[in-house]
Amino acid sequence: MTDVAQAAGNAENPENKVTDMYEYGYRKSNYGPDELVTDAHGNPISVVDAMMSAKDASEAKTVTPHLCYYSPRIPGNTGSAIRLCAVTGTILHLVEPLGFNLKDTKLRRAGLDYHDMAHVVLHPDFDDLVKSMPDSRIIAFTAHATKLYTDIEYKPTDILLFGPEPGNIPDPMDIMAGPHVAEQVRLPMRPSLRSLNLTNCASIAIYEAWRQLGFKGGE
Repeated sequence: MTDVAQAAGNAENPENKVTDMYEYGYRKSNYGPDELVTDAHGNPISVVDAMMSAKDASEAKTVTPHLCYYSPRIPGNTGSAIRLCAVTGTILHLVEPLGFNLKDTKLRRAGLDYHDMAHVVLHPDFDDLVKSMPDSRIIAFTAHATKLYTDIEYKPTDILLFGPEPGNIPDPMDIMAGPHVAEQVRLPMRPSLRSLNLTNCASIAIYEAWRQLGFKGGE
């Protein structure tokens, strides 16, 4: 088949275009960073397409607590969180400022084709989250806590709050320890080691909460 014929075949069959774009799950080098990730039907997928309003999120019936990233900076971590939330039925809240564009290639790659299966809420600031979820208990995950994350009895209406990835910006303790926070908890670690990856921590927390709630909605 000539290159022209193959290109024509790809235009007619979007699934071929998806196959050509990736090899072993990674974008091929001849596809630029501005290429859109697409589903099996060739439709562009973006986290923006899966956005949920704060009002709808507050009224949604969930089987796991909500997950909140305050000012995340690494797009791959948020992309992985989108995938986590898609497979567990969790609503993901992102509080600005973000350290990346929501159409970032790394975010899209880490989220694979789960972007249209997850619900994401974008808040302009933390007060907007608090006001939009007045009946939710906020549980902050921080290394400064003394209580372990397993000492909490989780509810589907809870919000599991995680701060920014480590960097040059200090931990926002006004957020992680403010009056809106009902509980502060931590994950145990060996001494002298700094931290786990953000979404690894969130995964541990979400699955513990989901386990307590009987893995409702799972199989």
